[in-house]
Amino acid sequence: MHILVPFKPVVLAWGLLSAMIFLGFVASSVLEGKDPFAPGATITQPAAVKTGAAQSGQQRKNPNKAARTPSQ
Repeated sequence: MHILVPFKPVVLAWGLLSAMIFLGFVASSVLEGKDPFAPGATITQPAAVKTGAAQSGQQRKNPNKAARTPSQ
């Protein structure tokens, strides 16, 4: 007894599933800031972006310290 499998739809479905998995991997890697094609590499942001984020974090901390006055 032979079971006939329609290979064309199976191959198309398998290819579509593989493409979706691959595109999902690439998209998630890019969103995390990693290069999906270089093992262990990360996409670095320009120094201006990093210092801007660090300065905004420091500005939040400094007013709290300045608002406290020693009561003597």
